[in-house]
Amino acid sequence: MTKAAKIESWLPYVLPVLGGLLGVIWVNLNKFDFINPVVGIGLGAIAGWAAARIILTIIRRSRH
Repeated sequence: MTKAAKIESWLPYVLPVLGGLLGVIWVNLNKFDFINPVVGIGLGAIAGWAAARIILTIIRRSRH
């Protein structure tokens, strides 16, 4: 299995989890600035998913 294939296999799972984790950290650091922590975690996960999609698109285009 090539490095690109390995990255393609774990990237869609790791980046949304990392984004959610960063959302948790952001919510905990700014407790009084934010009302609903679920939104921060969700936005972090969505941002991680979007970043994974962009990176996968770049990897796949570079192969062709």
